Amino acid sequence: MTIPKMILFDYGGTLLYEPNFDPAIVNSKLLDFAVDTHGITAQEYNERATRIFDEIRACSGSCLEVNEHLFLRYMADYFKFEFSAPIEQIEQEMFDATECRYTPSVREMLRFLRDNGIKTGVVSNLCWSGQALKKRLRDRFPEHNFDLVLTSSDYFFRKPSVQIFESAIRKSGFDADEIWFCGNSLKADVIGAHNAGLFPVWYNDSSIVEIGHETGNSEVTSLDFEYLQINNWTELMDCLTKHSKLIDLR
Repeated sequence: MTIPKMILFDYGGTLLYEPNFDPAIVNSKLLDFAVDTHGITAQEYNERATRIFDEIRACSGSCLEVNEHLFLRYMADYFKFEFSAPIEQIEQEMFDATECRYTPSVREMLRFLRDNGIKTGVVSNLCWSGQALKKRLRDRFPEHNFDLVLTSSDYFFRKPSVQIFESAIRKSGFDADEIWFCGNSLKADVIGAHNAGLFPVWYNDSSIVEIGHETGNSEVTSLDFEYLQINNWTELMDCLTKHSKLIDLR
């Protein structure tokens, strides 16, 4: 284990989490922007949207992402909707329709990394655009500047595909062995990061409960490579302090 020059983070369930994600609430938000709904109810729209989204995922597999902009355009054509606002604004309103909360001590941890000269970034499996995620991160962490933010919607590939990790590495300006990757999914984050040459950190905070989101951790029975498991952000800060003289890096 070497001290990183940069730590990349997963987004959902790692930096922020959504305790009660309900796709019906998110999908119904789109109807607020329909000039004429043609009598389509929120339930009818949600049923169609859920079925088509699942069909796309089934065809593309777990390693390719659905692009929300294209998905919304398809749904608009199907129901013959015209929108009263740009697709980017609608996407942001839909994304923001779900309550999100800070994971415990996450702001203190990010301040610790900033104060000790460790760069940060976010790589997320998200159908929402990178712009939507960047706005949320700016709103929730106004005191912190992430050096890069990537979503699978913008880069086609989902974690654990090595391609999205490679894109993040190239954008970072660092070598893979100078970067740690921290996330709550063993499959997407820990195994994916290891396969891309990053040092994996499994964020396993049992106090965080997200309804409507799955980590896939039950599918992973064992790991045959080195990784770090932390149960809270204090443990990450303690680990970095223990394995380095961070004061010398300032």
